[in-house]
Amino acid sequence: MIAAPALLFQGFNWESSNKEGGWYNSLINLVPELANAGITHVWLPPSSQSVSPQGYMPGRLYDLDDSKYGNEVELKALIKAFHDKGIKCVADIVIITELLKSKMGEEYGNLDSGDYFKPAPDIDHLNPRVQKELSDWMNWLKTEIGFDGWRFDFVRGYAPSITKLYMENTSPDFAVGELWNPLSYDQDGKPNYNQDQHRNELVQWVQTAGGAVTAFDFTTKEILQAAVQGELWRLKDSNEKPSGMMGVLPQNAVTFIDNHDTGQWPFPSDKVMQGYAYILTHPGIPSLFYDHFFDWGLKDEIAKLATIRTRNGIRETSKVQIMASDSDLYVAAIDEKVIVKIGPKMDLGNLIPPNFLVATSGNDYCVWEQK
Repeated sequence: MIAAPALLFQGFNWESSNKEGGWYNSLINLVPELANAGITHVWLPPSSQSVSPQGYMPGRLYDLDDSKYGNEVELKALIKAFHDKGIKCVADIVIITELLKSKMGEEYGNLDSGDYFKPAPDIDHLNPRVQKELSDWMNWLKTEIGFDGWRFDFVRGYAPSITKLYMENTSPDFAVGELWNPLSYDQDGKPNYNQDQHRNELVQWVQTAGGAVTAFDFTTKEILQAAVQGELWRLKDSNEKPSGMMGVLPQNAVTFIDNHDTGQWPFPSDKVMQGYAYILTHPGIPSLFYDHFFDWGLKDEIAKLATIRTRNGIRETSKVQIMASDSDLYVAAIDEKVIVKIGPKMDLGNLIPPNFLVATSGNDYCVWEQK
C-alpha cells in the first residue's frame, strides 16, 4: 500500500483543541522537526464542526471553519507545509454519530451495522445515499483540502464491509482503523500469555474490510506494556514470533505506545523509551505520539531510533529472530541488520556478534547495527 517504509506521527492530543492561537498554527512550526525525524504520515485531528471541542461528535461535515483546532485556511496551510516536506496527511474520520449533517443540512438516519456508540446514536451506513454522501465528503477532503489518507474512528460502529466500501470509493494513500477490544485476562488481573484470539480479531477485521486498510495493533500495545514490567517473556509467542498482530500480519499492523485515548490506560511512564525501542526496530508501521515526542523531551531519543530504522531499511514485513525472551531480558535481530535489547539485564553472554556496534542506547534498552 505504501512504497517507502511508513512512519506515522499522531499530531495532536486530547488537549490540543484548547491551544491558544489555534492548534494548526502551532503544529505548522514543528513540521521541519518531524521531517528530520523521517515521519512519512501525520495523523491530524477531526477537522469538521463538532459538538465536542476535540471533534469526535461532528455535525456539519463540510464546515471546517468552526473547529476548535483552527479554520479551513489554516488547515490547508498546515497540510501544504507537510506536503512541501514530503509528509502525507491523514484525516480523522468520525462517521458513527447521528449528529452528522449532510451538505444540505439534513440528518442521517437510524439503523446501522455495528456496535452502539453511547455519546450519540449511530447512522445508517447501509443507506446508499449515506454511503454516497460520506464518500463524496471524504473525496472532497482529498481533492479540496489536501488530505491523503484516513484514520477511521471506532470502526466497531459499523460493519467491516462498510469500511471496505469507503476504502474502494476514496482510494486513500494510507488508512488505519481503530478496533479497540479488551484482551483476555487471568485471575491475577494480568493479561493471559496467549492473545491469539485478540490479534486474530484485528486480522479478521482487516481482511473483511478488503485487506488494504491497516489496524492499530492494540494487542501489541497491551502485551508490551505488561512485558516491560518484568515479564519480557510475553514478547515471544508459541511460534517464536512477536506476540501481537505484528507477529501474524505485520504489513497491516500499526504499532503504538499511547495515543490521545489511552490516558486511562497509559504505558508505564518510565518505560516508554523501551516501548519505542521495540516498535521502531520491529515490523509493522510504528506510530509516534505527540506528547512523548515534544512534551516529554524524548524527541532526540525517539528520532535516533527512527533514523536507525530508516537507515537499515526496516519495514512493515521485516523478519524478526528472537534471541532471548526472559523476565528481565528481550533480544531480537531484525533482518540480520539490527539487534535490539530491552530489559535491565546487563550480562548478554555471547548474544551480540562482534560485527555489531552500538548505534544508540538508553534506560534499559540498546540497539546495535551491523558494521
